Amino acid sequence: MTTTVVAPLPRWAREAADAVDLPALADRVVEVDLAAAFETLRENDEFVDRLRASVVENLSALRQVLTGRLPLAEVRLTEPFALAALQARLRLPQTALQRSYRVGFRAMWQEWSDQLVARAEADDVPRGESLAALQALTELVLAYQHHAASQVADTFARTDDVLSRSRDHVRAGLVQHLLRDDSTPLPPSDLVLLDYPLDAAHLAVLLPATPEGCARQILDTLRDKCHVRDTLVHPIDLTSTVVWLAQPRQAGWTAARIVAITDCLRSLGLQASVSEPHVGVQGVRDGWRQVRDVQSVRAAWGSGVLSYADVSLEVLLMADPARARAFVRAELGELGAEDEIAARLRETVEASHRFGSHVTTAAHLHLHEHTVRNRLQKAAELLGRPLTERRTELQVALRLARLLIDA
Repeated sequence: MTTTVVAPLPRWAREAADAVDLPALADRVVEVDLAAAFETLRENDEFVDRLRASVVENLSALRQVLTGRLPLAEVRLTEPFALAALQARLRLPQTALQRSYRVGFRAMWQEWSDQLVARAEADDVPRGESLAALQALTELVLAYQHHAASQVADTFARTDDVLSRSRDHVRAGLVQHLLRDDSTPLPPSDLVLLDYPLDAAHLAVLLPATPEGCARQILDTLRDKCHVRDTLVHPIDLTSTVVWLAQPRQAGWTAARIVAITDCLRSLGLQASVSEPHVGVQGVRDGWRQVRDVQSVRAAWGSGVLSYADVSLEVLLMADPARARAFVRAELGELGAEDEIAARLRETVEASHRFGSHVTTAAHLHLHEHTVRNRLQKAAELLGRPLTERRTELQVALRLARLLIDA
């Protein structure tokens, strides 16, 4: 890159430039940058620290250029480039970067030109010499701005291009790392790229028939209808996706919020497995484990939205399938036969336990009350005991039968 050659300042002007209070000027430049370009990042300590480091390094280098101690072509910067890379990772538009440089260097020029004018008046410098020095100062500041900003813009563009092509791939790798039980904490730079609050309360939702692109559209709906702000999307394969929804740890996930999420998923006609809420990094892993457990027993329920609370008993008992099968055979006897008649009887008994009366059971199954009564009597005969005997064991066996027999 060609660097503009600018005439040096006269000695009195260099001394004036050297007298500028750089810490105070740095505070002023940081403030105007935040106000003009980064207002929403005032509370982001990492960003503000990077911004201040960039401003301080630019001020120090610019003073060396103005005082003649460092040729412009030899200026080497690091902090402004680190800030540009961070801006790209935060997905800030390049226009914000450009605006910050405009207002920041205008504040710098204003301070140094004020110092020069004050020194010229104090030393009674001739008007022509004063104007020539002011012009040279202005040209030096503009040349330095061009020298620094063009390189920073290039860093921003290259970082943004790399991130645009690899961000999703890298984020997928970070999520896979988080889901391992032996994973180490992510460094700050990776947390910025992940862009998801790991210390929050998380609700995992597995969408087994929804590819990543469609999942992102569904999240737009959830954000609008359920007031969810922070989300993390992770494709499992080409046709299924898991997402995590975050609420601040203090607020957490109330029962009403969870119902709103599941109702919204149902209204969209989706298949979805929903975890219980969990907190922190371990909560991300626990939610992932739960939605996979829900998915493992989904076949007995078919399509629709299932929460972990709906099937936690089946998940627990199916940890040992062989013993679960033995339990079902022992409890159900002939009622556990793998035929259509036994399946209808089991369905009727299970509904009777759930609703508590023949009338309500008949309405639910769209049957006549007498049909329900006859089925329950036949089920008791096959069972070899009254349906009120070992009631808890019978209910558990019927739920497991949906997994082990009907499937």
